[in-house]
Amino acid sequence: MVWVKKIFSGRLRTCWSVNRIRIIILTQNLLTVKKHILLLALFQITLVALVHAQPRFRGGIVAGLSASQIDGDESARYNKLGFVGGLRVIGRLKQRTEASIEFLYAQRGSQTELIKDQANPYGFSLSMNYVEVPLQWHYKDWLVEGEGDDEDYYKVSFNAGLSYARFIGYKDRDYYWTGLVPDYINKNDVSMLLGANFFANRHIGFTFRYVRSLTFMYDPRDFANPPYRKGWLGHCLYFQTVYLL
Repeated sequence: MVWVKKIFSGRLRTCWSVNRIRIIILTQNLLTVKKHILLLALFQITLVALVHAQPRFRGGIVAGLSASQIDGDESARYNKLGFVGGLRVIGRLKQRTEASIEFLYAQRGSQTELIKDQANPYGFSLSMNYVEVPLQWHYKDWLVEGEGDDEDYYKVSFNAGLSYARFIGYKDRDYYWTGLVPDYINKNDVSMLLGANFFANRHIGFTFRYVRSLTFMYDPRDFANPPYRKGWLGHCLYFQTVYLL
């Protein structure tokens, strides 16, 4: 009977340990999700407060399409399409210049073909999800004078800046990069960006943006036994529609 009790108690301890680990992992995942939700809520509150506090501030929503590629991953061209969207706050600096901050959810990655060929044994599609915070400087031109009570607005603007992005998840449909993603991926990304905006009226505009990583997404020099010999550097094109209050 003693040995039966020992086996039974041992199994209970093993089950408790496994359940404890599961609870810890689940708690960590919930905390991560809550943190992102809290950051988004704080940004929304800040956006509303700034828009209503000063006439020199404006806020709005941006949403659109991303096309991306990764240098060093055995593919070329901007074949990977995804979603990019979030919130924007703009502050007027001078008559023709503005500064903006955005809080975005952005899908990046790479793909061998724009339309995937199922017969290609070497084809792959890698989706990488980021929370991105771009800081930009804008220069405006082509003034359109409002009629009656309508306010003046500038039809075009050009922007440049830096962006910080945090890697939050991925999907490798073909398991092509399993073993490299996500274990060896740099979770933080710093990028430069250049763009242009065209406004149909004071509230609705269309933007084009080029985003290039300044830091490696994956750098084999950081590891004693890297799984892949080439470094990864990301490039993205953003095509967005913006609505400003």
